[in-house]
Amino acid sequence: MDGIGDVAVIAGMFILRLGVPLAITLAVGYALLRLDRKWQTEAWAEWKSSQLEQEEQAGQAAGRVASPVAGQLCWDVKECSQTAREQCAAFKRPNIPCWLARRRAEGRLPAACYDCELFSLKQVSQSIAS
Repeated sequence: MDGIGDVAVIAGMFILRLGVPLAITLAVGYALLRLDRKWQTEAWAEWKSSQLEQEEQAGQAAGRVASPVAGQLCWDVKECSQTAREQCAAFKRPNIPCWLARRRAEGRLPAACYDCELFSLKQVSQSIAS
């Protein structure tokens, strides 16, 4: 019986010696991981908002409010129906270029915008400005 008690004491000391520091290390690691995720989320949100601000300022500085082409608006150039206009992000935000409004609303620039003459004008004006 004395042998079983000794084994229990040794096992308990082993757990105390290795288990407690391991548990503390895992708890600290988990806390740091959550903190890092929080910081990354905040940094990403800050970066994204600054990028969108810069794009909006660039669009307004270039004088392309609502992306006019010969005085026309995006939905006039593409001859969109009234139903399509009401669902379009560019129609809802006519104070910024249409491609920028769609990018903000959808999170990315739609493939259709790459072939559009309104977006091509943006690219040409940027290359002239450079």
